[in-house]
Amino acid sequence: MISANRNIAELKKLFDQYYTPVLIYCTTLLKDRDDAKDIVQQAFVSLWQKMNTAGFTISARAYLYKTVYHASLNFLKHKKITRHYENDIHKNTDGLIQAGPGEEKELLEKLLSAISRLPEQCAKIFTMSRFEGLKYREIAEALHISEKTVENQMSKALRLLRDALQEYLPILIFLISCWNVTR
Repeated sequence: MISANRNIAELKKLFDQYYTPVLIYCTTLLKDRDDAKDIVQQAFVSLWQKMNTAGFTISARAYLYKTVYHASLNFLKHKKITRHYENDIHKNTDGLIQAGPGEEKELLEKLLSAISRLPEQCAKIFTMSRFEGLKYREIAEALHISEKTVENQMSKALRLLRDALQEYLPILIFLISCWNVTR
């Protein structure tokens, strides 16, 4: 218990010393303070986990900056890929004839039917992500599972939905992207 209290005190000292400068550094990389806060907080969690291992020899400052740098690059790469796919979706749906109210209702029914056929956890995670607008981290916390599990379940859900709704895919992608934007 004494060791844990000492480690908490040491982490608090490191947090007080490095949080603001590391946050500024991360914000400079990402150009978004909220995303930077998430990455920096995760870096401190990672530091806390590493501090308790015997093989941890790197300085806390170096570890934080290195972790934030790599996490920021990964974040930006993911964001770039996401923007690329969003642009493709909009290009591919520009030529589509707008669905009328009856057709939109039919498409929504088919989507909801396909979601109901997903495995329970896949359906729940897909719904929380796409319809409730939660981030993977928030879903993981709410369901008490790892972010990696959320990512895997989302991949599985999207693959199964894509297979089940192949003929409706372009218009569904367009409608889902509109739902996320207008929320």
